[in-house]
Order: sequence, then structure tokens, then C-alpha cells
Amino acid sequence: MKEDRVAVYKFLSIGFAYPQEGFGEILKKSVQLVSEHYTRLNKNGYRLSGIKKLKSGLKELSKLKTDNWQEIYTSLFVSNFPKTPLHPYESFYKEGLLVSESSDEISEIYKDCGVEIFDDKEFPDLINLELEFASFIVENQEGCLPVYNEFFNNHLFSWIFDFFKDVEGYEKTPLFYSGLAKIGNLFLQKEKKVIARLTDER
Repeated sequence: MKEDRVAVYKFLSIGFAYPQEGFGEILKKSVQLVSEHYTRLNKNGYRLSGIKKLKSGLKELSKLKTDNWQEIYTSLFVSNFPKTPLHPYESFYKEGLLVSESSDEISEIYKDCGVEIFDDKEFPDLINLELEFASFIVENQEGCLPVYNEFFNNHLFSWIFDFFKDVEGYEKTPLFYSGLAKIGNLFLQKEKKVIARLTDER
């Protein structure tokens, strides 16, 4: 089941990334690849839903030119007037800032686990970077045991459910991102229990 969990973390990370040229095709392939993992996790009690909504939303966004998709993403998550509606950063949810103690702590956790963030234009506590790191430490958990509990319980789980709730609750959220947030919320709610059990067993 570890392989299935890793795949969903990676899929969520890709979904919340900034759309580049050919992003629609990348996501279509990602949906195809993650489907069997999604199904297998549901057979193991994850009870995920939202994939139909996500697929419908992906069809809508894939019809747009890349720059139009980028404009939508930017208006949701990066910059909007008079107020950016959604903030995909841990530090915003915990300290109300985009660079704070939380982002510094996350950066140190990455380093402690031998992971470098090569995009110096982004803050380390951006949602898709945290989700990508989650996939990495689930896949390599024995090598990352010292930071395992700290990352999941003190960081990822401490804010991401509020973010998903805000994405689903915002009236202008496109169907794709609403579906992605629904899958993410249900998946990580179950993951919280799985991580707690694995931590207790050590």
C-alpha cells in the first residue's frame, strides 16, 4: 500500500503546481497513472471521492490556452485585487505571513532528510513542495525517521485541511481544483490516522 500512498501524494503535488505549457496533457497522464492506486486505496479503507469532479474540471481547463490557465491559477493562489482568495503556504495559515518561522523550519527538515529545493523562487512551505516531500519520506521512511513525525504532525497536518476547506468553499474555485482539494482532504484525513499508527508502532 505504500506505493499507492506515494502515488497519490505525487499526484496532489502535480495538481497544485503552477501550470506550464502542456500541463493539461501532463495531468491527463497523471490521472490515468494514479487511478489504479486510487482504486486500491479505496479497497483498503481510504474512501476517496472527487475524481469525477476533477476529471470534468480538467476537461474544462484543458480547453484553455496556457496563459489563460496561468491567469486563473494566479488569481486564485498568487495575486489578486483587492485580496488573493487562497494561500497555498503553511506559513500563511500559521503566522499570517509568506515567510516565517514555519517556512524556515520546513527548509531545515528538507535538509535534514537530504532534500534540496532547486526552485529558489518559491518558499519551501508551498503546498506542492510539502506534498512532494511527503511522497519522498513515505517512500524512504527508514532514512527519514528523525523528521517523520515532526513533518507530518507539526507541519503538513497542522494547516493543509484548512487550505483544502478554503479551496472547496470558495465560490469561484474551478471544478478541477475543487475536486483536487476534495481528494486531498479525504486522503490526508486517512493518512493522519495511518501516520499515527505507524508512529505508535515504532
